[in-house]
Amino acid sequence: MLFNEKLKKLRKEEGLTQEQLAEKLNVSRQAITKWETGEGVPDIENIKQISNLFNVTIDELLKEEKNINIEKREKYSYVEELEIDHSKHFDINICKIQELNILSNNEEKVRVEVLSSENENLNEIFKVEFDNMYNKLDIDIKNNKKIEKVDNVKINFYIPEKYIDEIEVKTKAKTMNVADLEIQKLEFDGEIKYVNVKDVKGEIVLNASKCDIEADYNRFEGKLEVNTINSTSRVQIPKDTKYKTVLKGTKNQFVNEKNDEESTNILELNGINSKMIILEK
Repeated sequence: MLFNEKLKKLRKEEGLTQEQLAEKLNVSRQAITKWETGEGVPDIENIKQISNLFNVTIDELLKEEKNINIEKREKYSYVEELEIDHSKHFDINICKIQELNILSNNEEKVRVEVLSSENENLNEIFKVEFDNMYNKLDIDIKNNKKIEKVDNVKINFYIPEKYIDEIEVKTKAKTMNVADLEIQKLEFDGEIKYVNVKDVKGEIVLNASKCDIEADYNRFEGKLEVNTINSTSRVQIPKDTKYKTVLKGTKNQFVNEKNDEESTNILELNGINSKMIILEK
C-alpha cells in the first residue's frame, strides 16, 4: 500500500473529512487532496504530525510493501544477444519504458529482452543496437514507432557476472530492479520512481533531478548516492544495518539517520533542497 492510500484509509477510519484533517494539520484541503491522490507528498514536519495524529510510526506510514517478480514472463518478447570475452564499461541508453531489470548471468554474452503483455511485433517497434569497443559496450534501445503507450513494456538486461565493470544507464521508467550483482558502480540518469536492490554489492548513483524516489534494499553493502532537486527520497534498509551519511549540495537533509562513522557503507545525499528519509524494515 502506498502512502497516499494509507493516508486516505487512516482519515476515513477516524471519520474525518479532508477539511477536518486539513484543519488539524494546519494545511489547505487542496494539500490533503494532492497527498491522497499521489500528486504531492507532505514535508517531514507534516509527516510527523500525521504520525502523531493517527498513532502510527513514520516507518509504517512510508514503508511500501512490494511484490517484485523480475523473472515473470510476458506474452510477447524480442531478444538480442552479443558475445563478449572480457570486462567492459556498459553504457546503456533506453527510450521511455515501464520497468528496467539489470541482472547478472553465468554466460559469456550480454542478453537484452524487450517484453510486453500487449504489444506484438516488438522487433519492429523497438531496435536494440550494440556498439562494441574494446573496453566499452554501448547499448541503445530506440522506440522506432514512437508509440506512446509503454506502461506494459519492460526490459531485462543480463550481463556476464565475471565481465561486469561499471554500468551507466539513461532512461525514463517507473521501476528499476537491480539484482545479483557485484559492481564497482551503477550510475542512473533520468526519471525513476521505484528502485529495488536485491543481493547487490557496490555503488549505486541515482541522478534524477526532480523525482521522489523510493529505494528498497534487501541488504545494504556499498554506497547509495542520490542527486535530486526539490525532492524527497525514501531509502529502506534492513534493521540494524550500519552506515555513515554524507551530506553535500545545498539545503539538503537526512531524516531518521543513525550515523556510524566507522562503517564502510555510505548513504550520500547531493543536489538542492532535498531530503533523504532512512527507514529500517
